Amino acid sequence: MTQQDKDLLEQNGFDVQGALHRFINNDTLYQQCLNKFLDDASYGQLQEAMKQGDCQAAFREAHTMKGFVSNLGMMELYEAVSAVVEILRTGNMLSLIHISEPTR
Repeated sequence: MTQQDKDLLEQNGFDVQGALHRFINNDTLYQQCLNKFLDDASYGQLQEAMKQGDCQAAFREAHTMKGFVSNLGMMELYEAVSAVVEILRTGNMLSLIHISEPTR
């Protein structure tokens, strides 16, 4: 991972240094996990659970996303997903109506 890549991630709200610390400064592993995130099914499964009204499944998928994005240093997404997790933790999906869908 080049310094230019790191700078670009940081300009887009990533905590690259914190993430690299969690990845024991292994740039290659960090980049592989960033690429894997693009294929992660949690977001789609969260959407489906929400459509089905399955609060437990939605909580599970949102919680999975929260951990994944936290480890990758995606701080803005982490904050958004954390808010969803806490609302779903209460079991009241109707409280999510005021939260707009994040862009992909």
